[in-house]
Amino acid sequence: MFPGVNIYDDPRINPAGAGGVELASLQCSRVLIFVAGKDRLRERGYNYYEALKQSGWGGAVEIVETEGEDHVFHLLNPNSDKAGVMMKQVVSFINAVH
Repeated sequence: MFPGVNIYDDPRINPAGAGGVELASLQCSRVLIFVAGKDRLRERGYNYYEALKQSGWGGAVEIVETEGEDHVFHLLNPNSDKAGVMMKQVVSFINAVH
């Protein structure tokens, strides 16, 4: 994606990673993070969640884990029950009035 850059630590891909961005200046009031229980990137989601909470950012952050699923399960099997639950959570988050 970015020649010569380790995408796993690039702050555009991993905001809480090495050389991360200033999370306290995030320009939104809410963040919803989804992780899949069997995803090898699961811990990265939890690290981002914790980094946001500890950054001094004044917004609300929520994390949702879908157990027993792998990376992008909702794209690979969009008609599955768990993908449907996830999409309902996204819609609820977007429609919530804060």
